[in-house]
Amino acid sequence: MSRIIYGRHPVLAALGQPDTPLEEVIIAQEVKANWVKEVRDLARSRGIRLRLLERAALDRLAGSTHHQGVVARLGAYRYYQLPELLQHLASLSEPPLLIAVDGITDPMNLGNLCRSTLAAGGHGLIIPKDRTVGVTPAVSKAAAGALEYLKIYRVTNLAESLLRLKEAGLWVIGTDAQAPQSLYDTDLTVPLVVVIGREDKGMRPRVRQQCDLVVAIPLAFPEINSLNAAAAGAVILFEIRRQRLQKQGQARRESRPTSGSAY
Repeated sequence: MSRIIYGRHPVLAALGQPDTPLEEVIIAQEVKANWVKEVRDLARSRGIRLRLLERAALDRLAGSTHHQGVVARLGAYRYYQLPELLQHLASLSEPPLLIAVDGITDPMNLGNLCRSTLAAGGHGLIIPKDRTVGVTPAVSKAAAGALEYLKIYRVTNLAESLLRLKEAGLWVIGTDAQAPQSLYDTDLTVPLVVVIGREDKGMRPRVRQQCDLVVAIPLAFPEINSLNAAAAGAVILFEIRRQRLQKQGQARRESRPTSGSAY
């Protein structure tokens, strides 16, 4: 079954990936933006059907008016499976970083979280089959092209999958605004899975039980007692990124010969 993506960045990212199974690209007749030529040229170079339609037709296809005048139809999204994830982790030359989401049903939250995961150097995002939104056109739009590069792993049982990842050597860190441990007092340079739960309910009990540690983001204003999933995920991801870059820099400095070294 085919699916729809829409918006400038998702469509250009899909066109830029040779393995993306694009069927056609549809552009609104009245769009005159500079990037339209890039879309046309990429579609023609790959032999992908290109159509011009009225904007109202794109509104219907996208189910939204926020498509920026470009829509693409492509093959059904392929989720990756847990055995593929375990195999991928074994091939990495750096500490793994994964995000697992539990109970996130808002497409914008999931899409933005995908974008932040990729930008911060994450190696994949895990979603449970039930009680969490999957990859939809709205998720693709919010991800702004990240889904063409970031692998999404869909699992039947998130708690059991976290246990398997722990057995593979990863630490599981959960998030909770009421946790006594601060994010900024935690070593995040080890192989990690970070679990992001719903803003209102957090992680489910069985998922929380698999966490080696639960951390909080210290907020300056007590009346704001939590962040939405995408915002919390971005804060955590880039603190992980900061710590890992700092550790890499320190390792490089320590490996340099001192000025007094003999050759």
